[in-house]
Amino acid sequence: MNFARSLAGYSLVCYILQIKDRHNGNILMDKEGHLMHIDFGFLLSSAPGKGLKFESAPFKMTDEYVDCLGGVKSEAFKEFRHGMAKGMRALQANAEKIIIIVEMMFMGQNDLGCF
Repeated sequence: MNFARSLAGYSLVCYILQIKDRHNGNILMDKEGHLMHIDFGFLLSSAPGKGLKFESAPFKMTDEYVDCLGGVKSEAFKEFRHGMAKGMRALQANAEKIIIIVEMMFMGQNDLGCF
């Protein structure tokens, strides 16, 4: 269940911040099943270098993740879906606060391509 909840949180953060370049080398898991992320060079559509393109999916949901959850009919997958729905409602309820944070980032770094 820790993995399912952590995966939902990771997916929501990747969705809202448009974090790309997520692969097994950039995602770690602790012994309790929590996901931890490293290497955030590709954030809010910004990418170092010229002409680099990444997946257009809002977050990565691999077959391996589904297998770790026990399949799409498992209780863990249901927990993941519940966490995603709950998180989306929280994002919607706090959208104004999130927009203010992004606007503050823009004011300090308006030369970034993501803006």
